[in-house]
Amino acid sequence: MKNKYSLSSKLILITFLIGIVNLFFYDYESTQEFVVLIFILIMRYVLFILIKRRFEWSKYLLVFIILRGIHRLFVVFSNVDASQVTKINLILQLVMSVMAFAVLFIFPKIKEWMNDRRKYFSPNTVTNPQH
Repeated sequence: MKNKYSLSSKLILITFLIGIVNLFFYDYESTQEFVVLIFILIMRYVLFILIKRRFEWSKYLLVFIILRGIHRLFVVFSNVDASQVTKINLILQLVMSVMAFAVLFIFPKIKEWMNDRRKYFSPNTVTNPQH
């Protein structure tokens, strides 16, 4: 995967845009809840920029966003009055955030592990097949 930072940053940008859509569909119970959502949206946009510029420590912010998404999913799914659009959007945000993390950190490690494994377990080639 040559341009993993570009792909991952685009996935995070999509989660940011989904979050903006959620602003209009979710019924906020308090001003504090609305402020937290705005803060998370700002963090998503900052994360988009950090990943685009290839900051290695952005993975910690990405993990925080994923954990926050899991928590938010439980909160919204326990709310009976929540819109179906909001629920679907939260699932999409979580899936795309996990995919962005996988593209940046999991897939390269698996590829590296497979390449190391090939060094030690290369198939035996027969140079002269005649007996």
